[in-house]
Amino acid sequence: MFKLFNKIFKKKTRSTKTQGNSAVAVSFDDCGITMKQHGAEHGSVQWRDISLIAISIEDDFLPFPYWYIGCKDNLLRIPNDAIGASELFFDGFSKYIDGYAKDETFQVILEASSAMQGSFIVWQAG
Repeated sequence: MFKLFNKIFKKKTRSTKTQGNSAVAVSFDDCGITMKQHGAEHGSVQWRDISLIAISIEDDFLPFPYWYIGCKDNLLRIPNDAIGASELFFDGFSKYIDGYAKDETFQVILEASSAMQGSFIVWQAG
């Protein structure tokens, strides 16, 4: 089931005109996530500090998903089309976040991907 959602997600992100040209890039390693804007570091969060992964569909001009990742004191706002996003959202989270790679998680992602508005908690620390 994971591969199905990965295909759906990647297909959707590749169809956006800004993929590859986004001003935002994310990367991850064994320590955590780093976000850059226009090449300069804009924020980071360590895996151990992440207590929430959520998607919010925001409407500046057209409905667009942003991922909120972190904790109360340190929350990254990552656009769905950020460079490196699909690798983080699937490979990174599945590897480093216990309980992320479950059917319920991917059901929420699927629901959010078809929504025009709203907020969706993808994963939350117990």
